[in-house]
Amino acid sequence: MILVTTYRIKPFLSKAETKELLGAFAEVGNAPGTTAHYVFADGGGGVVVAESDDPMEGYRNLLNYSQWISFDTKVMLKVDDAVPMIMESLS
Repeated sequence: MILVTTYRIKPFLSKAETKELLGAFAEVGNAPGTTAHYVFADGGGGVVVAESDDPMEGYRNLLNYSQWISFDTKVMLKVDDAVPMIMESLS
């Protein structure tokens, strides 16, 4: 299963809080199965793409950062898999 997580840094973090966040990331890192991790150029957050059959791995990982970051995770489908279902629902 492909998971795409968009995250936003909570507003008004102090420099000390930002250092804590970076320290936690240096210690824990990305969730298992992460295939790409991009940050927004404005510094406000980023996007993580992961492949995993166990969403609990990602959940366990994001709990390490929840005091500094808010998350939105979506399960993704390949277009080739989704289009036949869409077409079936329209008939």
